[in-house]
Amino acid sequence: MAGHAGLHLWGIDHRLAPTEVRERAHIDPERVGGLLAALSLEPGFVSAVPVSTCNRTEIYVEALPGFAPFECMTRSLAGAGLDPSLFTGEHAVRLTDGEAVRRLYRVSAGLESMMLGEPQISGQLKDAYRLAKEHHELGPVLMRAFQGAFRAGKRVRTETKIGEGAVSVAFAAVELARKFFADLPRHRALLVGAGETGALAARHFLQQGIGGLIVVNRSPERARSLADDLNGGKGELVRARPWEDLPTALADVDVVLSTTGSLEPVILPEMVRTAMRRRRGRPLYVLDIAVPRDVHPDVARVEETYVFGLDDLDEIVQANLAARRKQLPAAERIIEEELAEFRAWVGEMDLRPSVAEFRAYLEDLKEKQVGYVRRKQSDEVAAAVDASLQQFIKKVLGRSMESLKSAESEQERLQHLATLHRLFAPQEPHESQKSREPQEPSDRP
Repeated sequence: MAGHAGLHLWGIDHRLAPTEVRERAHIDPERVGGLLAALSLEPGFVSAVPVSTCNRTEIYVEALPGFAPFECMTRSLAGAGLDPSLFTGEHAVRLTDGEAVRRLYRVSAGLESMMLGEPQISGQLKDAYRLAKEHHELGPVLMRAFQGAFRAGKRVRTETKIGEGAVSVAFAAVELARKFFADLPRHRALLVGAGETGALAARHFLQQGIGGLIVVNRSPERARSLADDLNGGKGELVRARPWEDLPTALADVDVVLSTTGSLEPVILPEMVRTAMRRRRGRPLYVLDIAVPRDVHPDVARVEETYVFGLDDLDEIVQANLAARRKQLPAAERIIEEELAEFRAWVGEMDLRPSVAEFRAYLEDLKEKQVGYVRRKQSDEVAAAVDASLQQFIKKVLGRSMESLKSAESEQERLQHLATLHRLFAPQEPHESQKSREPQEPSDRP
């Protein structure tokens, strides 16, 4: 890559590694500093960005020739208290240069996520990028790759529909509730169970603007803890109530989402009939996403009560996933466009120093010539000559860049660069010239 720096990726993700392996490979923020410090001792190391989420741990490294990926990474991972064998075994993936960048762009766009089009990964990548920058200065290639990845991810999410439609059961339940009520802020929901899935669904309800949320759980401490967490210290939109209040709470809400770990149904027909009498004909929608089911089958027979289970929600999820997959070709095209831009940028990296030297040589020549004209002619004439030569330099540089870019092979381009460097790079004056006074340029530049 660019004949200089290269990119290396060592990673583990949900496709190759089971949960227990991903947990062992996780790099928490406290360990990021240790890993970067260990890597900084390795010859050729430039910079790195470790990315660690629940579904992946990936370490992107920019390095110069002299960096031995296997030996350097193995030593550094061990030095940071991580098990290097996790990143070299059957569950790991190791990529370099273009393939590493392609992987980063796809991760940013959610194409490598467990849930296709997942939007959260973008924020997680940005957090990892910021954390790495707090520890050290990023190299130009790594910095450019991440900025390109952020842009590619944003384009995929805004120019395609790959992020639309719920692809988790918890989110699908909330999406279904939105179909019941056009104006969700005017309605309240009841969350039965305060586990991980329930908490996720509760957050979705709040994001969609539910008018109020009641949490009941067998453990009152856990219900209160979740309510406090969801309220975030602001107001009492979410309230915890005792488990014994479940029958009465059914009368106070319009949507029930049940997700306990009970082995027996916790929402029974008689309980719902009593609640419906208090509701005076107002319908009650019950979403049961527990396994085994939390809602007794006969609850669906209660008048004005509508029960939806995992099968109904899974149907929504699968339909949304199918719709997202249809967006893949468009997303892939965007990724390729952004990768082409990155490759073009990398392709010009080795041109810049030589072109800069060429420009400096021409600018110096121009200044001497304009100075000579200024001593012989008026300032107006000198200014006209200056402007004319500036245009000349611009055309010469443009033509040179085009010639270098259009080389048919890397060997040809390197030959062109060598010629340019030989002709125009600054050179030490010959011993015989050092004592001479500067000469005025010829009348003919």
